[in-house]
Amino acid sequence: MKRIICVLLIALLCVGFAACSKKQSNTDSASGATADSVSSAEAPAEATQASDASSSAAGSNASAKYYKTVKEYLETPQVKAEIDASVERNTTDNMTMSVYAEGDDTLVYDYSFRQTYGENEVPTLKASLDDSLEENASTFREVVTTLNGYISVENPKVKVIYRNGDASVITERTYE
Repeated sequence: MKRIICVLLIALLCVGFAACSKKQSNTDSASGATADSVSSAEAPAEATQASDASSSAAGSNASAKYYKTVKEYLETPQVKAEIDASVERNTTDNMTMSVYAEGDDTLVYDYSFRQTYGENEVPTLKASLDDSLEENASTFREVVTTLNGYISVENPKVKVIYRNGDASVITERTYE
């Protein structure tokens, strides 16, 4: 149980790093990235190490499906407390974050910028976010693999969404 929480929290951090990556702050300083933000390139190595340990543990528990749906899993008190604490730590003056289930099979990381970026800024921001999501794809796939060991649903998914301040979607990606 602690290992899957660890994997989920690592994925939360990776997404947060993607949102505040140096690549993005160089491209668009309006994104609110701070100077001491960790770059998204540093996150995958740490996340992969922890994910490898977690996925090997999940592999040993692969036959034991503890929860029927992603929502049921997220509603367990221990997981809920860990996710809530992580969301609070990753919410900044520039961005909010929520984690929820979509349907029975999808874990969603939903990031919303507080500022609404204009139509001239969005393409550059989208490109930077897409690059960061691609760099972290293996981490999200590890989360899917780990979820698969705990959730009875076939083919669970992880979805990452970035929203503009007006709630429009800048970019999203689903990992299977």
